[in-house]
Amino acid sequence: MTSDFEAPDPARTLAAIAFDPREDVDTLLGEAAAALSGCHIAGVVQIGGREDGCEVKAMALKSLRDGWEIRILEERGAQARGCRLSPHAITEVAGRLEAELAAGADILFVNRFGRSESEGYGLRRVFERAVLDGVPVLTAVRSDYRDAWNEFHGGLGTTLPRDREAVIAWCKAACAARAETAA
Repeated sequence: MTSDFEAPDPARTLAAIAFDPREDVDTLLGEAAAALSGCHIAGVVQIGGREDGCEVKAMALKSLRDGWEIRILEERGAQARGCRLSPHAITEVAGRLEAELAAGADILFVNRFGRSESEGYGLRRVFERAVLDGVPVLTAVRSDYRDAWNEFHGGLGTTLPRDREAVIAWCKAACAARAETAA
């Protein structure tokens, strides 16, 4: 681990895995979720697609609880440049995640805290709902959105390295702390 990261603190209810655009963080999020037996998980991971390119037909969010999948990028035609997040898809994902939180959760996984969230949109209200409900949140934040992440959490969050053991340790501690609080 580099000195750029804090020791994982389960008392902080928000954690983000720091990563660079070409690094795979989705596999790590999935592995962390799989390691949490007995923990009531809500949330989504990204499947398909790439951070540095646009594979519109492949990029989707997949529910860790129920397995539903929603494509999150708009089709803009063969000549279009760049990617475009579908606001309709993100609104649908947000509604489903809020329903998962309302049904009860020990931890929430949200695939990214990115541009939309840093601007006050995207899945930001889901992050906020989880914090208000006392549900720990694990997400991933690219290096170019790390300042916005720090501003958003205002000291309630921590940044984790892209390290499997550190991420799983934080998740297990956060789930245990949530179970204690709920009891």
